[in-house]
This record gives sequence, C-alpha cells and structure tokens, in this order.
Amino acid sequence: MVPPHAGKPFETLVPKPNSDGLDQGGIELPEVLVPLGTRVSFNTRNEGAGFPWATARWDGSFVPFPRSEAERQALSDPRPSLAARYANRADYEAKLRAAAERVAATGLLRAEEVDSLVSEGGAFYSRIMAHDPTDRSCEYLFSN
Repeated sequence: MVPPHAGKPFETLVPKPNSDGLDQGGIELPEVLVPLGTRVSFNTRNEGAGFPWATARWDGSFVPFPRSEAERQALSDPRPSLAARYANRADYEAKLRAAAERVAATGLLRAEEVDSLVSEGGAFYSRIMAHDPTDRSCEYLFSN
C-alpha cells in the first residue's frame, strides 16, 4: 500500500498548545484546569513504532510533569514540576475539587461525580509521584 502522502509534502495539523503543552480551546475539564501532566489528543509516530508519516488514531498521549524541580532540571523539562504546583496530594486534591465544583456549576459535570473525580485524581497523583521516570512503561497510568 502506498502512503497517502507519497510524492507530496505531508503536514499534520494539531491543536495549539498552551505553556503546559495542553491543547487550547474546547471544554476545560478539572483534569485540564489542575493538571498532573501534558495531555495531547494525538500520538506522534516514528520509525520504531511504524507508520512515521501518520499520527495514531483515537489515542492521546499523557506526559506527567516532573515530580520535583531537581528532576525537572535534570530532564531539561521547561514545564513547572508537580512540587512547584502542589505542596502535596492534599493540596492537589483541594485544587482539583475547587475546579471540579466550578465545572459542575456550569453544568458540564454532575455534582455527584465530584467526590469520585477527586479521589481518582488523588490516586493518580500518588501513582505519578511513586513512578520512576526512567521506566518508560505506561502501566502506572492505569493501576488502581
């Protein structure tokens, strides 16, 4: 099969990111308003993954923020660390709850979903903080 761009310049259009690398525009949900990392609506491809000319369909990527400023500097990551954003899990959960309640007030989230959203967000915060960033697996994203 010949790639659809064969013999032609290929261009991929993606949403414009903000300073955290998050897509701009659309509905801002609590997880975007109080982020733990960069979420994008696409996956880039490369020679190792195959189809380097394409973007993966239906999948997005999540790249957690560095856990500390020292880790951020060691990785040369321009995004502020989790430690620079949140004092601890309780601080993250409080900010997430406030954002979720604001979103619920607009009708884009049901009020009865706020507690579970905060609980799940707090558990995700803990998994990120416990994850070794040199481990390139994604299993920690989906663990309980």
